[in-house]
Amino acid sequence: QDITAIPNPIDTRVFRPGDQRQARLSMHLPLDKKLILFVSQRVTQTIKGMDYMVEACNKLVESHPELKEQWGVVVMGGHADEIAGRFQLPVFSYTTLFRSPLGYVNNTRAIVQAYQAADVFVIPSLSDNLPNTIMEALACGVPCVGFNVGGIPEMIDHQKNGYVAKYRSADDLAAGIYWTLHEADRQQLSREAVNKVERNYSQQNVAVKYIEVYTNAIAQKTFRI
Repeated sequence: QDITAIPNPIDTRVFRPGDQRQARLSMHLPLDKKLILFVSQRVTQTIKGMDYMVEACNKLVESHPELKEQWGVVVMGGHADEIAGRFQLPVFSYTTLFRSPLGYVNNTRAIVQAYQAADVFVIPSLSDNLPNTIMEALACGVPCVGFNVGGIPEMIDHQKNGYVAKYRSADDLAAGIYWTLHEADRQQLSREAVNKVERNYSQQNVAVKYIEVYTNAIAQKTFRI
C-alpha cells in the first residue's frame, strides 16, 4: 500500500512574525532581556521535560554567570507557579494585560504575542509526534530548541532554524539555548523558521498535498477500470 504522511496545517495569517518590542510591552515583559519561552498545557507533566528545562537553564547560569542578568524564562501553561522557584533565572508567568496567570491560555492573541516576544522557544519533550507549539513558534519567526526524539527533528533543522539536542541531555539543551541566543545569526534563523512553515505546514501547501493524494487515487482507480 502507498502511504502518504500529511502534517497538520497552521494559519500563517494568524501565527506570523511581529514586533517583539510591542509584544513585550503588551504582555508586560522586560525589554532588556533575552527571553526563553516554554509552553505546555500542564507544565508539570513529566513527559514535557520541565526537569530538563530547569536543569539546562541553571547550567547556563553556572557556565555564564556574567550573562545571568540578560536572561529570563517565560512559562506559559497550567501550574506554572509550581516550578518558578526552581529556576536561577527570573520567571515570567503572569500578565497584567489578560488579568490572569499565563497559565493555560486559549486566547490566540495572547499565544501569538508570547511567541513574538520570545528570543527562543524550548521544547524539552521526552516524547512527541509533530508538536503544534514548534509549528506556531517557527511561524512567528522564533528559533526552536528541542530533543532529538519523535517528530521534533523533522521540524527543527539543526542549526538552520534552531538546535536539535541530544536526547535527555540537559548539557546539550543548554548548549543549544546558548548557541541560539549568542552565537547564531538571529535574523537568518528567523527567516529559515518562517520559510520552513511556509514550505511544509501552511494551509495552502497542506491543501495541495491532499489534492495530490485524491488526484492520484482517482487516476489509479480510473486506470484499473
